[in-house]
Amino acid sequence: MSGGDEDALARIRRARAISGPAEARRLYARWASHYDSDVFDTAGVSGTARIASLLNSHMRPDGQVSILDAGCGTGALGALLHDAGFRHIDGIDISPEMLEIARGKGAYHALLEADLNLPFFPPQPGYDAVVSAGTFVHGHVDAQGFASLARLVAWDGLMVCAIADSVWVQDRFDRLLWELELETLSHGLEAVLPGGAADVHMLVAKRA
Repeated sequence: MSGGDEDALARIRRARAISGPAEARRLYARWASHYDSDVFDTAGVSGTARIASLLNSHMRPDGQVSILDAGCGTGALGALLHDAGFRHIDGIDISPEMLEIARGKGAYHALLEADLNLPFFPPQPGYDAVVSAGTFVHGHVDAQGFASLARLVAWDGLMVCAIADSVWVQDRFDRLLWELELETLSHGLEAVLPGGAADVHMLVAKRA
């Protein structure tokens, strides 16, 4: 493993161990400019592409379908969905530096800076789908944030999210899905790092 690979993996591990929003803002302010290179090119993280694939398999791409990308970061997921034919995509993230990178990708209808663990005003009142590829990890967004996002989904709309196993267990997501009356359409524990452990829940759930 080269020094560059080790640095990229170290930054990913650091992101998975942050303590809360203040640390998140500091970390992503420094990381924004080379986040995509570290995460996708060097480390080969597959979770973002997997979430895009799951949404494509459960919802037909359409210019009128409204999607909220929660914890959109640099906009990698939005860019994949835009390329697939989804055109009305809004993004929310805690980091203004990451949002600036996302804005440059030209995939989003609206971008909003907000902490998803706190009340916020979304760009619109309801969405056909809420997607998230990397925000439900330690120190980022918790069960309360997930519940708030689920309430933004229109009836028969989808939640398509990657959720770290530690968060899933700690926040009792099996019970949470039942409490929120979400119908699980697809759920599996998968590895997102090449050769890594299967430690991320890939969830597709419908608001029924």
